[in-house]
Amino acid sequence: MANPRESARKVINNDVHIVTRPVRHVTICTGRPWAEFRADYERTVPSFDRLEAVGVVLSGGGCEAIKSLSAATAVHGFVNFFRFDPSPVMATNGNTGHAVTYLTGNIVEAEVGFREQPGCFLYVPLRVVIASDDDGQAMLAFDHPADLFDAYGDNKLDAVGAKFARLFAALLEELRVAVPPELTDRCPS
Repeated sequence: MANPRESARKVINNDVHIVTRPVRHVTICTGRPWAEFRADYERTVPSFDRLEAVGVVLSGGGCEAIKSLSAATAVHGFVNFFRFDPSPVMATNGNTGHAVTYLTGNIVEAEVGFREQPGCFLYVPLRVVIASDDDGQAMLAFDHPADLFDAYGDNKLDAVGAKFARLFAALLEELRVAVPPELTDRCPS
């Protein structure tokens, strides 16, 4: 029987490669109101300060200075590189729901993947969404990091995906929400 996690790789020509693989999409009911959980998430995963990072690079501090900056800002493993809240625009057409999307990552951990395959930044930072359900409760959703990196068929990148999954599991614990065991297991049962 074929492994359900196995990727299908297809070479169209020398310029086009297509990889089809399963991706586990994870949605967690946080048990907290949307605005409350959003505030908790943004406190736990602070915004990345681009200007501070540029200053560190321009100062000539090198990799060690970037590691220090990351350790000081990504205190729970991650920072938000970007936040997009479409809710106010969607409300102009009568929508009452709420959602905010984040690009959440760790530049030091991501560097390992970048060194191996710069194109892996398609999947890091991770895309995370916090949306409200019909009762106003926050739902946290993301795609399993290890599944995303499966597209490359590279053991070094598989390790990066697994590391991001473990870091995200620790973040969920910090946020006091359910941690799916699949985040710390490499393959589904």
